[in-house]
Parts: sequence; structure tokens; C-alpha cells
Amino acid sequence: MRKKWIRTVLAALMSAAVLMSSACAADMSEQSEDIAAQAEVVREGGMAFIPERSVYFADVDTSYSWAFHAIDYLANTGVVSGTGNLIYSPGKSLSRADFVLMLYRAYDMEKYAEGENFADVSADAYYADAVLAARAIGIAAGDENNNFNPSRTLTRQDAMVLLKRTLDRTGLQFAEGDLSGFTDADQVADYAVDSVGALVKAGIIGGSDGKLNPTAPVTRAEMAVMLYRALHLQTVDGVAYYETRPAVRLVCVGSTIYPDVEIENYQSGTFYAGLYELTQMTKDEDGYSITLGQSQSIDDQIVWDGTNLSVNGEVMQVADDCEAIAVDMYSKRTAGLCSTGDEYKAGAVSVVDGLVQTVYYKK
Repeated sequence: MRKKWIRTVLAALMSAAVLMSSACAADMSEQSEDIAAQAEVVREGGMAFIPERSVYFADVDTSYSWAFHAIDYLANTGVVSGTGNLIYSPGKSLSRADFVLMLYRAYDMEKYAEGENFADVSADAYYADAVLAARAIGIAAGDENNNFNPSRTLTRQDAMVLLKRTLDRTGLQFAEGDLSGFTDADQVADYAVDSVGALVKAGIIGGSDGKLNPTAPVTRAEMAVMLYRALHLQTVDGVAYYETRPAVRLVCVGSTIYPDVEIENYQSGTFYAGLYELTQMTKDEDGYSITLGQSQSIDDQIVWDGTNLSVNGEVMQVADDCEAIAVDMYSKRTAGLCSTGDEYKAGAVSVVDGLVQTVYYKK
């Protein structure tokens, strides 16, 4: 049975108060129904593609294996949109305004964008409502001149402070952390110690090579991982924590991207990537889960002549909505059986009930 995780959200209680009932969070974490019994079967047969890099951004490749799942989850849910056409800029530093904008989107803060903004936040700035909402609920604070300094590069410790303030307003409780295990713990500013410690204890922050690097700029990839973990907290005895979920992967079925899918027959130590037979896909109140069959090689010779689709010389029946999807860069897809030529150099087809649903190929 799957463990429950809490999608933390902000909620207003008693006019200006912004706290989610901790009882509600507890109710969510204490549910123990048989998830499998409640699951609805949404697909049987066909194939599933599990990428080893981002399917949304061309520059989030295998060198960002530690972050691409988080980045794609946030892209899928509309929290991030990248910096250009299929570009995310994962190593780029983040501004204070852009981090608050991501918090604003992730925690549905729209209804709190009321009141007076900071002196240096223009009303027509793309981040104006986000900063205004964050100020209204006590997440964003200005300096002695009522300035927010939106374009200033955000440090890692300040990102942790802003994230911890946001989580405090969801009603979740955190244990006090200990930073003594990090060699640069003394570089954490006094105002940030409690926030950094709490996020470390909760498993949201892990550090790098024994360091927290508190004064270094936070990168867009680092931010994505922090925020993803914060959005997937669990509670034990009322205390929030993040637990790594190796069986949860981003999965593509046909042209649909599912960012958080649990592999029901996951085997520890197995590297999952590429095409697999899809035995069954189910949906319950926590999301999607799949049972996988054998892995499939992308090495069939597939020919499309505009009318007929042939696989290794055999003409196949094709579904009306069949699509061809390039698995090397999954997000670059075109509706219909289109390609750079009549023959796909190497590919595989997904067949359900005798009909080809999807053509997966390598360019």
C-alpha cells in the first residue's frame, strides 16, 4: 500500500489569518484505506516510456539526473515555464522575485494579492501579485526603506527562509534541526539558522559534500528540488518530513506526460529508463500507478507511406488519434504520423486492442 503524502496548500481562516488546520493535515496523513481496492483502472496494454532526462526542457539532460524529475513535475503543474523555447537554464541563479513567483504558483496564493506593495515593486511587474500576496501573509519582508529588492540574486539560506515561512502557513509542524554535521554551519546567518535547521531535519535540504553553501546563489535546479520535496511532505506524529520515493517516476504514455507515477512492481536497484510494456495503469485519490512488463527495444523498422503503417514489413491497423513521438526529446512531437521522412530509422509501436496507439522513434 502506498504511503500518503500531503500536497501542502495555503488556506485562510478568520479573515487575515493564514493557517491551514493541522487537524486537516492529520486527517490526510492518518487515512489507511486499501488504496488498491479504490483504484480505477484507466489503461491496460500498450507501452510506457520512462525518460532519464527532462521531457520539457532541452538543457535539463542526464547531467541533471538529480533534478529533472522535480523540474518536470513543476513544469507539468504550471509552477515553472522555463526561460525560453524548451530552455530551463537549470544552473542559472534565481532572483528574489522569481522565487516568490514560484511559491505563489505552487501554493495557490492568488486570493491574498491585496493591500499595498513594496515601494520598488511596480504594479505592472510580472511578479507584482506574487510579491504582494507573499507580503500580505508574512512570507516576504522588505528593508528599512520598504524595498523588496526583487531583482537581487537570492542566496540559498534566504531561499530556505522564504520556503520555511511558506510552509509555516500551511499548518505543518517541523522538528528543530542540527547543523553541526555541516562544515560551513558557522556561515549560516543568525536569522536563517532555525529555518535552515528545520528544512535539513525534514529532509528538504541535504547539502553538498558536507556543506550547506548558505551564501551561494540558489540555482533554478536547486530551487526545483527544494520545492518539489516541500510539496511532497509526509507527517509522522504530527511532524513533517520528506522521504525519497524511488518507485515514483515520471512516465509518458502515448502523448500524455504523468509527472508522479508509482511503479507498483518496482524492484530496488533496477534502473528504469526507456520503453516498457504497460500491463496496467490505475488512478486513485493519490494519483497514478502502473505495473510494468518487459522492457522494449526501439529497433523495429517502421515505414509510414501516408496511408499505411508497416512494422518490419507487416501492415498494422492504426488508431485515428495515433501520434509519432520522438523519444530522444519527448516533448518535440507532432500530431499525426508525421516524421522527417517516410521511414523511421528505429522505433517501436504501442498496440492496444489490435490498434497502434503510438509510434515511438529515435531521430
